[in-house]
Amino acid sequence: MIDLARIPAEARTEPDALLPRTEDGFLHAVRPQGMGHANAKAMSLHNKIARFYARSHRLYVKLRFGGEIQYRWTFLSQLDIRRGDRVLEVSVGTGANLPILPAGARLYGIDLSPAMLREAARHLKEWGTEAELIHGEAEHLPFRGESFDCVYQIGGLSEFGDPVRAVREMVRVAKSGTKILLAGELERKSRISLAKKGDAKRPDVLGMLPAGMLDIRYEEVCKGSMYRLTFVKP
Repeated sequence: MIDLARIPAEARTEPDALLPRTEDGFLHAVRPQGMGHANAKAMSLHNKIARFYARSHRLYVKLRFGGEIQYRWTFLSQLDIRRGDRVLEVSVGTGANLPILPAGARLYGIDLSPAMLREAARHLKEWGTEAELIHGEAEHLPFRGESFDCVYQIGGLSEFGDPVRAVREMVRVAKSGTKILLAGELERKSRISLAKKGDAKRPDVLGMLPAGMLDIRYEEVCKGSMYRLTFVKP
């Protein structure tokens, strides 16, 4: 699964060593000093808000969308997951999506923020959910190609240093035939009505997909405030 050749040497104690694991139980596949400016800035922000993020987000979606499970299932219901599948969540945050997924899958989560991963590790222990958590960048996923049966990212790509590269990385690590899910907040300039599929002003996220993707489905959900995009790797 883990491809040491894709991890910067400075993130490992020795060239051929396994990834260093924190006392909280997650792996390190990146050093903060090696991050680009945008990712380092996003990491710093999420480290600051990690302790209260889960509670505030739960309240937000309850007030706006009627409840957290209902909100999350709007996206997770689109995934095709079977027992034994390897599932990767990019930008796993505090891990709130993981216990909602079908039982029996092997779960992996990667995130820029160590503080978010500490919260995720604590939550997973409380929930009795097992997952491998990794501190790393979406633009440099530390996995071999064709490793996962399901790959998804919920929350949007706007904070990524290189969102196009991040999407290509998600496609790279997915097996052929895998459905990939991307979801996030709609920017007003990017909105498109499903009734206007011929409109030239297509959402930016559609332009980030590699050529040749199959069964591309774009929808506006959550009262038109979010997008939900699924496609299949050929």
